[in-house]
Amino acid sequence: MMKRVLRNAFHFLVVCFFINIKLYPCGKIKLKTVDVNKESQYGVVKNKIERFNHKKLVFITNIKNYEQAYNNFLNIFKPENDDINFIKKVVYVDDKNWNEQESDIYKEDKNSENNLSNDDTSNYKTSYKNLLNKLDYSLYDGLVIVLDILNDYFIQNVDINYIKLFIEKKKDIFLSLNTVIGKKAINFLRELNIQVYGNHSYVNDHFNNFLLKNKITNLEMDINNDKKAYTFYTNRLIKDSPIIKNEEINNILFKGTAHTILLENKYYLDILGCAKTCLLYDKAHNILKKKKQGEELSLISSIQLENNSRLIFSSSSEIFSDIFFILNEQNKTFTKNLIMWNFKMSGIIRYNNFKIFHNKYYENNIDKLKETHTFFINDYFHMSIDFYELINNYWVPYKKNDIQFNLIKIDIIHRNFLDMYGCDDNPTYYKKFKLPNKHGIYKLQIYYLRKGYNILDLEYFIPVRTLLHYDKNKKVNFKNYPFYLYIYISLFCFFLFVLIMLFDNSEYEEITNDKKNN
Repeated sequence: MMKRVLRNAFHFLVVCFFINIKLYPCGKIKLKTVDVNKESQYGVVKNKIERFNHKKLVFITNIKNYEQAYNNFLNIFKPENDDINFIKKVVYVDDKNWNEQESDIYKEDKNSENNLSNDDTSNYKTSYKNLLNKLDYSLYDGLVIVLDILNDYFIQNVDINYIKLFIEKKKDIFLSLNTVIGKKAINFLRELNIQVYGNHSYVNDHFNNFLLKNKITNLEMDINNDKKAYTFYTNRLIKDSPIIKNEEINNILFKGTAHTILLENKYYLDILGCAKTCLLYDKAHNILKKKKQGEELSLISSIQLENNSRLIFSSSSEIFSDIFFILNEQNKTFTKNLIMWNFKMSGIIRYNNFKIFHNKYYENNIDKLKETHTFFINDYFHMSIDFYELINNYWVPYKKNDIQFNLIKIDIIHRNFLDMYGCDDNPTYYKKFKLPNKHGIYKLQIYYLRKGYNILDLEYFIPVRTLLHYDKNKKVNFKNYPFYLYIYISLFCFFLFVLIMLFDNSEYEEITNDKKNN
């Protein structure tokens, strides 16, 4: 018992001290005010922001005949009403020979001005590291990595720093694999905050695989036993998030292993999990009793770090193959939703029209609101801001009642929820509150983190002054009047003294009288 405790403690220390978990801090956005008379855009607005519509991606794989086996998956990256393909560069990592291939489905974009892989890569005679240029993060919007086996050979040719550069530059990654072999491969994934149950271990659910046998019989398909084995349905999908938009998705066909995420809960989501009857097996088909089982196992997870870089990890690549799409159409719909969210074409919130108002008669006359950037202690501060959500390439008013704001000096002084209008077409949130009775620079912060959406970290600085004698239309406290009375009396006495000095001729009269007497 004591040995087990010491062993677990040692593993914990290794994770804490030797695994570098980097969260990439979120870039704070300084709010800029707009004219108070500027009207908000109501209802649905067509998206015109290019980075939320078209993508330029690098596809990396080591699966043989991936064009035939994953044809439907690759076609997801070709919009239905657009001739542009999101995948601009394909790198095939062969265990025997390195090679880069561009299949026929990509050649149609060869002369396109949007294509970035027009270089003749046949002249490269060194390694994959030349194909995977370190400047790719500036040319492309993300990576799509679909692997059969993640082994030491792949690690030697695909540098982890190449992938980390995409994360650091707020780009997105789709990563799937069937199994992991070797310590280098395990450490490779740990660098991405992922721990996979590798070495040909797999997940199986004997109580949920009989549906597959019935479906194969009904479809009269000839599928080898290798595909049938250890394949099961699971309905443990994430709820109440923009990742899964189609309500009809309720059963996903799965075959592969499981994993865990080495991050805090707020940075990742379990998109697809196991039922209670799921068990984890090793390659000898023995149950791994010391590992997590049942609902504790994760099959597909999403990671979103502070810089809003998104990573989808699936511990199965086969669920995205054409065979699985045919056996279960929900797999294809589910994959489309994953791709849309992964590459920031859904689950995006943006702000617009930040306004601030101030008037000392605000409470009594709401029509006299005036824009100003000078605030005094105990003034009333009124602000408004619009929020939109990206849905199907349209910006729709975002309507949630959980957006908070903080008023900060050193610590949080005031915290409250933003109010919103009842109309569904109105994107405006607003709030009125009283400023503190102490002068200083206060920070208004809106930090919004909701599962499945990008992180918003907005801030605006409010200088708050005390009342001075030259501030117009400001009443001075009665207790301060003696001070101002002293100032006015001093000024009056000074001018009186100057007048006396200017017009006093007593000395002149004395001099003239002395001359006359002499």
